[in-house]
Amino acid sequence: MKKLILIVTSIFLMSNLSGQECEYEEYFRLTDLAKKEFSEQNFNGAKRNFQLAFAKTDIPLGHDLSYALVTANETKDNEWAEHVAEKLAKGGTPLRYFAKFKKKKWYNKFKSNFELHAKYYVDHFNIEMRNRFLEISQDDYEFTNKYHQWRERKIELTLQELIDGATKILTDFKDFNEKYGFPNEQHMGYNYVRHKNRIEPYHVDVIMIHSNQWGVLTYEDKIHDLVCTGGIHPSFEKSLKGIRGYGNSTGVEQEMQARYAKYRGTK
Repeated sequence: MKKLILIVTSIFLMSNLSGQECEYEEYFRLTDLAKKEFSEQNFNGAKRNFQLAFAKTDIPLGHDLSYALVTANETKDNEWAEHVAEKLAKGGTPLRYFAKFKKKKWYNKFKSNFELHAKYYVDHFNIEMRNRFLEISQDDYEFTNKYHQWRERKIELTLQELIDGATKILTDFKDFNEKYGFPNEQHMGYNYVRHKNRIEPYHVDVIMIHSNQWGVLTYEDKIHDLVCTGGIHPSFEKSLKGIRGYGNSTGVEQEMQARYAKYRGTK
């Protein structure tokens, strides 16, 4: 009997450990379902699944919270709406984002406490880390745009300029990870985009895709771990493994030589 109890206890502990090891796996499943219901205007169903998802972690993701805030107001759940708004504010979302909700019953109380929420963000998140990642993300966007203009023969770049441009992005991203760790919302707070007045995921997946395309396989053996910690969506896990450049994935220089040969007929 004692042996049986020991076996059952071991299975229970292993099950709990497995759940702890992949905290966000079920979270992503539930938020995906909630967003599907949201798109179908099944707001009660969306509310149920968002709440189940958010109960699984202390830091729900900002893009999901933005959907949940609309859901809370559609279901007239003022208490939950205020709670979701507080989560967003504590993650660095500015007051101007919430102006569209100023006629809601919860707004005035929320606004009166906003400075406390903003202070929480400053005290608990790494703003320097966030700003540095956004710089790298912008550099990546600009270089990729320049590359596509070159590919379409709208501008000319030398092979060395292509190598240097891609190398800088990937070196900066590598140095970033060594200094701060993997870029995620648990450390940086939420990605509020001012000119769009909305909350978006950080473009970590974009940089990782470009890294693979430029010939450097980033985090190849840790993709599932990043899913489990909320760093990337599970759908990205499979797609990233299939993304490669034109070369043999041995580095930027070899990859850019292959691209130069393809688009300019010479190395």
